[in-house]
Amino acid sequence: MYFFFFLFALVGIFSAIMVVTRKNVMHAALFLLLTFACVGASYVLLRAEMLAAVQVLVYAGAVMVLFLFAILLVNIPQVVRVQQWNAQTTLAVAIAGLTGLWMIIATTQSFRKLELPVGANAQALGTPRALGQLLFSDYMLPFEIASLVLLAAMVGAIFLARETALEEERLGSTATSEPADRPQPDRQLV
Repeated sequence: MYFFFFLFALVGIFSAIMVVTRKNVMHAALFLLLTFACVGASYVLLRAEMLAAVQVLVYAGAVMVLFLFAILLVNIPQVVRVQQWNAQTTLAVAIAGLTGLWMIIATTQSFRKLELPVGANAQALGTPRALGQLLFSDYMLPFEIASLVLLAAMVGAIFLARETALEEERLGSTATSEPADRPQPDRQLV
């Protein structure tokens, strides 16, 4: 079992690094899909089948479709020309590494103090019924706030993509328009 955990962990880490280092956005999206699959497989190994199903359905399914639509809406040749590595890359990698180290330390410290609630059945904690009861009772407000934040992000992304498309359309129509006083050549349909 440890072999498969480390296999999925290493492949997941490798594919996550490939997501942020690829110039081709379609390759990055495919590596992101592999990362989501490795996380889902890790959930299966942890006997959290519900989380694995949600990971595959929501992230590997719906979020990847959203990413692919965004990739298709964005002007890819213009994005590819943007320089990915600049003077701030070293600082960003150092800050990301320190943040990751801090998260690992905080997670290990919190799991040392983790105990089951009194009277809780360890087998029933990961079931859909237990998750639903917690989600729609104790965590109802954070659940609704998260849904509003995701809705606002989706509306903002659509607005930005629409503005970019309108700007490109305006620039394209002004560049190809010809003055009205110039005689138009005769065009014959073939």
